[in-house]
Amino acid sequence: IEPTMGDSRRSQKLRIGRYAQHFVDVLTLDVTPVMYLMEKFPDSGYRVEQMRAKLGKFGLSGHHHMQPIVKLSGGQKARVVFAAISLSKPHILLLDEPTNHLDMQSVDALADAIETYEGGVVIISHDSRLLSRVCEDEERSEVWIVEDGQLETYDGDFEDYRDELVKEINEELDEDDE
Repeated sequence: IEPTMGDSRRSQKLRIGRYAQHFVDVLTLDVTPVMYLMEKFPDSGYRVEQMRAKLGKFGLSGHHHMQPIVKLSGGQKARVVFAAISLSKPHILLLDEPTNHLDMQSVDALADAIETYEGGVVIISHDSRLLSRVCEDEERSEVWIVEDGQLETYDGDFEDYRDELVKEINEELDEDDE
């Protein structure tokens, strides 16, 4: 990410875990999830069984561990990417539309994982279920609004922001009816 103005300095030790909504672009489709992780993290010291355990922790069923990634569903591919991100042990997570391809149970599991994660997290999402869960504690989270190329911190939690948006939309609809 390049700054639009000013300077940016980053520690060489900083590890950032990125999840993009187009995660399929980073996966090697002709290998199995286990082989993908083994190739991506050759120095991890993990054996096949440990990689399978990691995939299982992210909700990928055992019989999918040894199937080519190309045969997995979007949600299953997402689980492979989340497992890979966790293996990189990031200090900061950047999550761009992380709930695409996930069912409600997986969204809840992701919210649980984010709530217990000890690093920094930036989430870009339209998923009110996820945002309501992870932004309910104003002590630990902020809602940022990007509009017209500007970033503003919202004074309140996600529920407040959603209520304000609904009110604005209703006012606009009422004006249109007049």
